[in-house]
Order: sequence, then structure tokens, then C-alpha cells
Amino acid sequence: MRNTLQKEFVLNNLSDRHDHPSAYQIFDDAKKADIKIGVTSIYRILNQLIEDEKVCKLITKDNVAHYDYIRNDHIHLICNNCGKIIDIPKNKVFIDDVNKNLQGFKLNMQDITFYGECENCKTIVSDKYKNK
Repeated sequence: MRNTLQKEFVLNNLSDRHDHPSAYQIFDDAKKADIKIGVTSIYRILNQLIEDEKVCKLITKDNVAHYDYIRNDHIHLICNNCGKIIDIPKNKVFIDDVNKNLQGFKLNMQDITFYGECENCKTIVSDKYKNK
């Protein structure tokens, strides 16, 4: 894929943020920046960036794809209720344990995602049952 203004915009947009945007959020940012690009082109660029291992795709419970620029090793926590995505760093013990148990398997990319309830949603659900 050749470097274009559009590809550069998508990559820079992802690298400048930590909120795991959807393709439509990137599209909205492109419109605000007066970058001429369609949603289909954004998806094509994102898929190429995933293939190049510069970006990873995360799917939330509502089946919306979100994208994350790969900076360092971290784990994703995704709330099943509100869709919030949280990054937490992988600690060395975790990485060493995974590497020790690979049994000859060669990793070229890893993405670890846990699904559950964020603190806010957990509190809302807890309060809902307290009031019954």
C-alpha cells in the first residue's frame, strides 16, 4: 500500500489517541480536518494497517470494531455493558509465563482481551439490585 495523505491521516489519528476509535469516529475526524476520504477507504487502510501489525482491531459486545495503534504490550479490558475499552500493561511475570508455555509455538503478534464489567457499570448493576 502506498503512502497517501489519507493513510497518513488514519495512522496519525490512531497514534495520537488512546480511546480506541471506530472507523466512523476516524471518518468524523477526517471531515473536521477537511481530509477527503470515504469510510470504505478508511476500512481498507485500517485492514492494511492490521496486516502490517501496526494496528489491532477490537470488537465490543454491540459488534462494533474499534482500533488501537500498537505502542507497547498491553491487555484490553472491554466492558460488556457500556463498551468502554481500557488498556492495562502486561507485567513481566505474565509475559515470561506465556513465553515459557509456548511449547515451540512462534508468536508474531498477540492481542489479549478480557470482557467483563467496568467499575461504573458494576456499581450501577449493584445499586439496581440493592434498590429492589
